[in-house]
This record gives sequence, C-alpha cells and structure tokens, in this order.
Amino acid sequence: MLISDTPYRSAAALFRISTAMHAAARHLYAAARRLHAWLEKRRMAAAALHDLGTMSERELLDLGITRVDVYRVAWGASDRLRNSA
Repeated sequence: MLISDTPYRSAAALFRISTAMHAAARHLYAAARRLHAWLEKRRMAAAALHDLGTMSERELLDLGITRVDVYRVAWGASDRLRNSA
C-alpha cells in the first residue's frame, strides 16, 4: 500500500511536504556550513595578510618568503612543488 493510497490523503500530503522541507533544511544547513568555513578561511587570510604586510623585507626573508609570496602564503598555498623542482 502506497502512501497515496491511504484514506487519509491530507496526512499523506503533509508527510510529503514535511519530507521535502526536511530535505531542503539539510541542503540549507550544508550550504551554511560551507559559507561559514569560507568566511573563517577569509578571516584567517585577512589576518595573515595584515601581519605579513606589516613586516619588513628582512623579516619576510627570515621566514623564507618574499613580498610577492605574501598573498599566496596568507591563503595557505604551499610552495612544495616550487621547492622540489
């Protein structure tokens, strides 16, 4: 017996609506988590850009990077490929 074959058609319709709403809520929750992760990464990159941007050329060289590398390093990029070549 299918849900639509029940004598309580309004209950079956409510069940379908609640199932669709539950699926939509799960998608919204996943999207909110992705947005939160992206915003957190952006906050961390902005702080790193600020910190690295205020350093002198000598301080950056002590860390093993140059002014050109600041943006890449702030966003968490690795230079392993560049060093291994």
